[in-house]
Amino acid sequence: MNGKSLAIKFYKVVLQARIYHFFFWIIYTLFVALAIQPGRTPKQWVMFSGLILSFHAAVSYFNNYILMGRFLYRRRHFVYGVLLTLTIVAASFPIAVITHKLVNNQDLKNLVWSWNFFLLIVLSVFFSVMLSMVLKLLKNWYQEEQINKHLQQVNLETELKFLRNQINPHFLFNSLNNLYALTLKKSEQAPEVVLRLSNILRYVLYESGDGRVSVEKEIQYLKDYIDLEKIRVGDRVKIDFSVEGETAGRQVPPLLFLTFVENSFKHGAENALSKGWISIALKLTPNETFFEVANSKNNAENTSKSKAPGGIGMVNLKKRLDLLYRGKYSLKIDDTELEYKASLILKN
Repeated sequence: MNGKSLAIKFYKVVLQARIYHFFFWIIYTLFVALAIQPGRTPKQWVMFSGLILSFHAAVSYFNNYILMGRFLYRRRHFVYGVLLTLTIVAASFPIAVITHKLVNNQDLKNLVWSWNFFLLIVLSVFFSVMLSMVLKLLKNWYQEEQINKHLQQVNLETELKFLRNQINPHFLFNSLNNLYALTLKKSEQAPEVVLRLSNILRYVLYESGDGRVSVEKEIQYLKDYIDLEKIRVGDRVKIDFSVEGETAGRQVPPLLFLTFVENSFKHGAENALSKGWISIALKLTPNETFFEVANSKNNAENTSKSKAPGGIGMVNLKKRLDLLYRGKYSLKIDDTELEYKASLILKN
């Protein structure tokens, strides 16, 4: 076990056993002992300071765990203020008595019972109460922040899983229909369709559950998808898929690029009677991931059909990008009469 693991384990033990309370009052006692020096020797300084601060601690814990919960958090501010003031004043009397007993100087003994000195004691107790109260509120705030972060992470993962599950059911439906048609024709391409479809299903079901996958796996998934679509559209669409840059060690969210590719086939290849084309490019640099998909459009009718391409797929894609890359991505859509292009840049 290395030093970092030991430190984390020690920190957890301290939090669980609330030992930090003990450390706080020890440090506080030493500080008061050095500042006031209520005694003749350093040992007496610490003992007398600890005795006085025990009353400070009692009032502080009474405030933190009873008064705040029953009155302050319930917005009964007036009752809370009155009870806290009475508690501080009540604790100040025994502190004054103890101080009178501990002081050896007669002039100081007489000063102990003055209103000014009593007010000083009240203010010192009030300071301790406020100090412990602030520390408790900061601790509560930190715990709530951690809980909120955890809930946000859970919500993020849930939403991302939901969005991933909506990505390609229609693709699976179309692929099964194509496979059925090929088997009826007893086509030699049927086994290849089964193999590609098997690879895709394995990736979607078993490998895309994590928040990140390697770029190599995502590329292979896209290639399998493109090969299936090539079988469906045949020679009427020219398809080009290029990858540039170093892929080793790079990761991306799973199925992130699929919506662009699906749209290119749905709104480009399916409408192409002949001489259609689809261009897919993935470029990796040390600082950015660039992905671009462009496809041909044949006529005005097709243009009108694809003015809002992607439907729920593009909506979900933008939600995923906002969740995963808020402020760190750029999405540009160029839609003309002859061409549709989507360009995505992700900041690493």
